[in-house]
Amino acid sequence: MILVAVPALLLAAASLAAFLGAWWWPLDLLTSFRPQYAAVLGLLGAVLVAARWRRIGLVVLGACLVNAVTLVPLFLPTEPSPGGSEVRIVSFNLFASNEEYEAVAGFIRDSNADLVFLHEASRPWEEAIAEADLGYTIVKTRTDDLIFGTLVLHRGDATITSRGFAIADRRAVEVQMAGLAVLAIHPVAPTTAQRASLRDAQMRFAADWASARSGPVVVVGDFNASPWSHAFRTLLRVGGLENSQRGFGIDASFPATGSSLLRIPIDHLLYGDGVAVIDRRLGPALGSDHFPLTVDLTVNG
Repeated sequence: MILVAVPALLLAAASLAAFLGAWWWPLDLLTSFRPQYAAVLGLLGAVLVAARWRRIGLVVLGACLVNAVTLVPLFLPTEPSPGGSEVRIVSFNLFASNEEYEAVAGFIRDSNADLVFLHEASRPWEEAIAEADLGYTIVKTRTDDLIFGTLVLHRGDATITSRGFAIADRRAVEVQMAGLAVLAIHPVAPTTAQRASLRDAQMRFAADWASARSGPVVVVGDFNASPWSHAFRTLLRVGGLENSQRGFGIDASFPATGSSLLRIPIDHLLYGDGVAVIDRRLGPALGSDHFPLTVDLTVNG
């Protein structure tokens, strides 16, 4: 039973150390696996208790409970819709080397979205979306010196402002349309200390942007952060935002390939006062390492 107890205690310690992610970036990466921690620790703790290793088993089950509690808000019901106009937003990280152009174009066409954000859109993707004739106004945010940026597709009148998509830029694009302000973001992946610091600063920019707006706001995109990350929680708190996952569960969007047991939720839509979620869903695999995210909203601006 020692072969169960030692890994269980190490996993429990790692899951609890992840709460210190604000102080050391590798620990923040560990926060992404809260659902997996809860499931595995629950199983190992039960095995230990059943084998009469009660003290260690109860410690492991305690760590399971701590992780499970962090998941509860995602399953709580949301407030009733305030009414108003309906808006459908799609956010999808294409994965720059993905070549499923026709499948993605077909998905966008069938989505009937009002606003579409395509992250990691390279020149081939810009050309493919333009040639697909989807009935949207298409706005490129990538400057010619960059490999990719976020492509914006919208219907009706809208004002688009790019905040830049170089690594050290804000990596965000602002859309003002029909009484709604939307900021689509794609912070860098926190794979080193420097990139983690950049990711946090880019998300803090989104938080400050949201808090400075007086009307209905939405922040959407590939955040490269889970709901349990300190940067994500700061964005919610400072921006005065709600997580659209609430009432819809984990909705793990990455990676789209490989085992579903290892998937984590890093594609998000957050919203402020005057906005409510009608529906939220992930789309099919479309050649990317992310699933597309579609959220139906009501906006009472």
